[in-house]
Amino acid sequence: MKKSIWAATLVLAFLIPLVAVSAANATHPDNDDHQNRGTGTISFAQGATVSGPTAHDDHTTIVTVKETLTFTGNLTGTAQTIERDVMHTGTDEGKTITFTTFHGSGNFTTGTLNSVTVTLHIRYEGVKNSTFARGNFVVHGDTNQMNDVHGEGHFHGTLTGGVEGSGGSTVGYTMHWTVSTHTDHDTEARDKDEVTETD
Repeated sequence: MKKSIWAATLVLAFLIPLVAVSAANATHPDNDDHQNRGTGTISFAQGATVSGPTAHDDHTTIVTVKETLTFTGNLTGTAQTIERDVMHTGTDEGKTITFTTFHGSGNFTTGTLNSVTVTLHIRYEGVKNSTFARGNFVVHGDTNQMNDVHGEGHFHGTLTGGVEGSGGSTVGYTMHWTVSTHTDHDTEARDKDEVTETD
């Protein structure tokens, strides 16, 4: 009987610190990796045509254009992109329906995320017609900067300009992102590893 009580006491002695450590970790998340949310607007302005228009068939025309995306809100800045537009034409109950699917990618010439200057790349895709545009985008930071930035968002809204051409259009966006901060200690550790490998 005494051995059983002693064994139970010993097990509890090991379990109580383990539970306390787990609870402490659960209430103190890593401050270097956190999620943020934001909103703002995106203005699309189509520039020069890179190639096309090319008629794929009677219902589809493809054109590649330069596009300028201007962000305001939590994400601010201007991105220069190359965009591929596929214009679709069809009929439904005798009415002509036209819409454009698009995707593009490029770099921010200047950019800030929550007032912190960052170098960002963007990829986006969506659909638009004469009245609306909606789609998704992802951004990620330049690996040479101190912060690793990864974000994604959605945009939608009523267009203020045309589907194609030089008319500008502005829509709203929502997004979330994470930022991982590199420390000098991490950089030194990586440098030491590289020296060790070359020796």
